[in-house]
Amino acid sequence: MLAVALVALAATDVAAQVFVAATPRPDITIGPLFLSATAPADFAAPVNVNVAWNLVQQGGRPYDQTLALLWPSEIAAATAAGAVDPALVNYVESRGFTSTSSGRLRLRARSQSQLGLPTPAEDLPVSASYVSFVRRDAPPQAGTGALIWIPPAPHLGDQRWVLNLAFPVRGMIVPKPATWLEDVFWGRRNALALSWGDVGSITFYPLYHEYRDRIVQLAREYSRLLVNFPDADHLRIEAIEPPAALRRGSRLRAGTETVSLPLNTVDATPQTLKVQYAYYRGVFAWRPVLISLGLLILGNLTGLLMVSGRLSSLLRARLRVANGSATPAAVRLTPERLAEIRPGQSTYDDVVRICGQPDEQRHRLADGGRRTVVYRSTQRRPERGLRVGWLTTVRHWDIERYEVDIELDGARVNDVVIHVRRSRTRSPD
Repeated sequence: MLAVALVALAATDVAAQVFVAATPRPDITIGPLFLSATAPADFAAPVNVNVAWNLVQQGGRPYDQTLALLWPSEIAAATAAGAVDPALVNYVESRGFTSTSSGRLRLRARSQSQLGLPTPAEDLPVSASYVSFVRRDAPPQAGTGALIWIPPAPHLGDQRWVLNLAFPVRGMIVPKPATWLEDVFWGRRNALALSWGDVGSITFYPLYHEYRDRIVQLAREYSRLLVNFPDADHLRIEAIEPPAALRRGSRLRAGTETVSLPLNTVDATPQTLKVQYAYYRGVFAWRPVLISLGLLILGNLTGLLMVSGRLSSLLRARLRVANGSATPAAVRLTPERLAEIRPGQSTYDDVVRICGQPDEQRHRLADGGRRTVVYRSTQRRPERGLRVGWLTTVRHWDIERYEVDIELDGARVNDVVIHVRRSRTRSPD
């Protein structure tokens, strides 16, 4: 995501030049370059970016001119006191962009002999100006970019030193596309991409295109892209691109995971390191475990209910309590009981008094006042087998189903018809 260019004039005179040298094909290169980003546990927080670099210049003489740095994301806040150089804001706005924020960034330097050590870097007496901007008339999804002017600084071009420029950046972390089921199961997963030589958005391309033949290239020195994850104990990395990137614990900070990629300093094509990751809370990633456990319990309960239902039916069909209180049987519509209903004399009220409310009524419109009331009942009788204490087995069940049709002519009973169906089953149901 970084493009570095040389500007031959003073900072106040470079309003018409970005990412360019005073002449085409400058005789300087960038090296070494260590571009690192620290991914916070809070995905809404800015990403802290650190650029460590220096210039390789023929003759090894100190460099006393201005550098420009394009970063295709928004710088979240200033790191040094002071107002931005007005010429920088004027340059951006004269190219069709609108500034959204500006300020100054702290410059530091570290001796190469102290690289990899916790020794703090030295603050330089100068600071860099920056401006964040958006393209006029561009849609919001086009994004925000930032332009940084780095003034002549001590140790710039001195190979015994490495300069450091650190700043917070917004917009480098995006959510990984996922279905709602994946979000419920795994939670939000993020993707962070760190690049070299990438303009970022086509809306920023005019700044690069105007003097693209004056871009300062990488020197053939050891250079890397690095992404640091400070809470390694609660980190889950799902994918790393490209596969050549190396993941391991940080050798400088305890509890930090680092993903790094060596930069190809021969080929000038953009190079990107992308990491898909997620932070979780607690001792372990509880969400997939709890959801899986809940599904397991739900499945077992469902199976238990099915088994218990079948087991209950089997016990009810095959076992009876010998000395227990008998369940009251349904009213049996026997011929003796139905003999109280006398055709030609009994009325509908007499039928209801003897048999209760009918289960069904049938009317024939063509027969005038003739109708039929229907009563149904079932008698279940177990055929007992082996007896053990209070329990006795059931060999089979004898089922008798009664259906009584009582025909009425007006309010008087005309006829009574009884249907009896008998069967033998293994279950009373």
